[in-house]
Amino acid sequence: MEELVIQGLRILHIISGFTALVVGPLAMIAKKGGDGHRRWGKVFFYAMVVVATTAIIIGILRPNVLLALVAVMSFHMVASGYRALYHKRVHEGQRAGRWDLILQGGAGAVNGGLFIWGFTKLVLGHRDNGSILFLVFGLIGSLFVWRNMQRFYKRSHDKHEWLFAHMTGFLGGYIATISAFSAVNMGFIKPVWLQWLWPTIMGAPLIFIWVRYYKKKFTRGRRARDVMEVRIK
Repeated sequence: MEELVIQGLRILHIISGFTALVVGPLAMIAKKGGDGHRRWGKVFFYAMVVVATTAIIIGILRPNVLLALVAVMSFHMVASGYRALYHKRVHEGQRAGRWDLILQGGAGAVNGGLFIWGFTKLVLGHRDNGSILFLVFGLIGSLFVWRNMQRFYKRSHDKHEWLFAHMTGFLGGYIATISAFSAVNMGFIKPVWLQWLWPTIMGAPLIFIWVRYYKKKFTRGRRARDVMEVRIK
């Protein structure tokens, strides 16, 4: 019975993961804020929810820490990007809501623990792939949590921060999805840790460039409504 459940979860995980990989770029190229962007963005978000949920369950039933780790990271990033749509007043003093505190607090505990775990193992001389990945993913996840929470409490704000947080969260979640795909299907890449990290190594600079591109538009005096369709929530 357990095998049937796991097999069903794997099929659901594969289908939802493939869906996220396909519709992610559709949301990226669609007009920002338009109907297509929102439609494909929602499909991507809910596909990622299924991906993360099934991965965590499978990772528990068939212990696989890395699978569960990437699932938590990808969900945290995508969920943070989704929550950013409700933070359009943060430059006016809007504070973190209950769901923000739960999301960031839970992710902070998980990522902080992974970072400490990986760092400790490396210090003790265990320079294996797992230790490297725990350290790197834990660090990235912890920095992402810190950045998300800092947005609510710093003194100076850019009124478009919600947009940059939305973009960074969803794009980061997509990179995490590619990481999982690479680890499962690109065994020819060596060493093993590079199978997991090459999407981050290549994707992080691209996210920076993408965000900077929009920041330049706004510094030239253009409003968000001139660049995309915006709905204030």
